[in-house]
Amino acid sequence: MRYRTLVFGAVRWAGVGAVVGVVVSAGLLAFQPAKPATDTSFALGALVLGFGVTAWSSAVGLGRTIEGLQARLDVSSDWTEASAREAFFVLSWTGTGWAVAAALTSVALGV
Repeated sequence: MRYRTLVFGAVRWAGVGAVVGVVVSAGLLAFQPAKPATDTSFALGALVLGFGVTAWSSAVGLGRTIEGLQARLDVSSDWTEASAREAFFVLSWTGTGWAVAAALTSVALGV
């Protein structure tokens, strides 16, 4: 059941990223030629993907330490390892969809 939920979530957020990638590529076409527009959109998607993967791995690696530190310092925060992993999962798959859609938009435009 958990595997199915993860796959559904990944597909859903990659789809959202794909829509963003196409919209950003199309929006940039108003200001620059097709190749720079799709290249810029791809770079932005790759940036979101890279940030998401880096932050996700940090949350996995340091999550329990941060939670323990919060408990030791008696800091009331809603931050949890699970919520951080989920947030960066969303960013990673959104960035993936965005970058792939920007690349496919470039192919569709023939540049």
